Formats: sequence, structure tokens, C-alpha cells
Amino acid sequence: MKKQAGFTIAESLAALLVTALVMVLINFALTAVRQVNRPGLDKTTDWYIFLREMESPDHHFVLEKMVGHHMLVVRDAQSGLKYQLQGQDAFYLTAVGRGGYLRVLDDIKGATYSFTRLPGSRVLVEVERTNGEQDAGIIQFYKE
Repeated sequence: MKKQAGFTIAESLAALLVTALVMVLINFALTAVRQVNRPGLDKTTDWYIFLREMESPDHHFVLEKMVGHHMLVVRDAQSGLKYQLQGQDAFYLTAVGRGGYLRVLDDIKGATYSFTRLPGSRVLVEVERTNGEQDAGIIQFYKE
């Protein structure tokens, strides 16, 4: 019998094994890259969600007063409930006199945030995030 040129079964299985191993390593590398890039996007997104929720027509928050540069007192015009917006490592919206709180923004670096009253019913909010990013935005509260 004449020997024909070609790959043996063992050589074919070895080639498939090497190809599968390369594919698994590429998958791990892509997953690692996604995880590294993801937190920055999440922090940017939650900042804009925070600003949007504070201006939401669902709440109609009216600015009652500022206490220093680290606390806002707002009132929900629809329900009449008062809330304090303050925080340390995160912003919390706390119901005044009723207890309970809602965490509205995470990853703030200590007390490195400030509220500055602007003309009208606007407040400038500046924060430093745990990843070193500086965020600033203006909240337009509803007028009575």
C-alpha cells in the first residue's frame, strides 16, 4: 500500500487543541479589557442620572434652603415631604422627620463635595470621585 501525504488524526487534534486554547486566551483578554474600562463609564452615567433625578418632573423638588456648603434641604412639591441631600462617601436623600434614606450617588471621595447657590433656583454641585475624576453640574430646582 502506498503512503499518502496528509495530516494524521493526532496532528489534527493537536491543531484543534492549540486553536481552542488561543480562543480561550483571547476571550479572557477581552473580558479583562472590558472590566478595566467599565467603571469609568458607570461613574459618568450615574452622575448624569443623579442630576436628572434631582430635576425630575416626577418629584418637583423645590429648594428650601442650603446649610453651609454640604447640605441641601429640598421639598417634594407634590407630596410636601422634605428631604436632606448630603453625604460622605455617597449622596443620600434623607426624609426629614420620617427616617429612611435613598442613596442617589456613589463613589464620592470623602467629603470632597460642595453645593453653591446660584441665582434663581439653581445649585452648582461639585464632587471629586474615588477614581480622582472631578464632576460638576447645575441642578435647576422647581420654583413655587
